[in-house]
Amino acid sequence: MDFSPFIDVDIPVTFRDHPGVQSAVLYTEINLCNLNCYQCHNRYAYSEKKEKMTYQKLEEKISMLKLLGVELIIVSGGEPTLEKNLKEGLKFIKSLGFPVRVDTNGTNPEVVQQLIEERVVDGFAVDVKIPIKDEYTPQELERFKTILFSKADLDDAVIYNYSKKLKITIEIIRKYSLPYTIFRTVEYPLLLPEDRNEIKKLLESLPHQFNPFYPVEG
Repeated sequence: MDFSPFIDVDIPVTFRDHPGVQSAVLYTEINLCNLNCYQCHNRYAYSEKKEKMTYQKLEEKISMLKLLGVELIIVSGGEPTLEKNLKEGLKFIKSLGFPVRVDTNGTNPEVVQQLIEERVVDGFAVDVKIPIKDEYTPQELERFKTILFSKADLDDAVIYNYSKKLKITIEIIRKYSLPYTIFRTVEYPLLLPEDRNEIKKLLESLPHQFNPFYPVEG
């Protein structure tokens, strides 16, 4: 039996993930991610879950979600754009009559462009975790490495590479009017007021929200 790219866990139904829209969340492999964000909730809750859901089970679940009034399927992770079978999974969801939003950290702009061009996605939630700059101070680099990778003893290039890729992703999405697109920033304790102002200025013409930071349990 063919397996989907989504892990076999309970599917949360929520009004919080996309404002005003009843949504259900599917997850690609949680550990398939090129970041290790500070106190990542998905990694904490799902990192041990490996088994993928069959397409038959996925269809049954989505049919039930439709009866519950779900309007949007959200694909989270992990980083979904790193999942090699993502496009196949998105096509399947859309064949069942649902719009789909993909959550991304923005570091894979080529895949974002491809998904848009092939019309298998109806929007993105892009996490803008730090300000995008051409130059960072040593103090900023230390703070931002901790936010993105949960440790500061990394080469400075990781921040500049993240920033470069994210900027390209933002510019790609800016060109399209995808109905289920939103930009989000978690208010990490390591983000200073000036950091938040920089992010707000960057995204002032785009749908953007700041989300409160909640420490993981444990």
